[in-house]
Amino acid sequence: MDSPFQQYLDTNYVPTVDEAKQIQDVLEISGHSLRCIDTEIDKLQRQLDLLQAKRSGIINFDEQHRALLSPARKLTQDIVEEIFIACLPEDRNPYVNSMEAPMLLTQICSSWRRIALSTPRIW
Repeated sequence: MDSPFQQYLDTNYVPTVDEAKQIQDVLEISGHSLRCIDTEIDKLQRQLDLLQAKRSGIINFDEQHRALLSPARKLTQDIVEEIFIACLPEDRNPYVNSMEAPMLLTQICSSWRRIALSTPRIW
């Protein structure tokens, strides 16, 4: 923004009474401009929030539908059982620990829980 007081900015200049009134007028104009911009920003932010919510909904929709196409869904139970067996520690018996197989495998989804619990070789 242009200012009739540009040469006095960042100095120790003391404005006269008339200049102080002019500065107040300049500040009223810039204050109005700021309020208009803030109003526009608020309006655009609401629009952006709505668009982001719509975007999140579409992403969620896509992820759910992509999950239906997951190759893991096509694995037969005997293959999944072999994968579960391969997940077990080789140097010791598995601990009852929710952070490692076989307990971890029961927490992935209901079908994995069913398969893990019905596979005696992993217990």
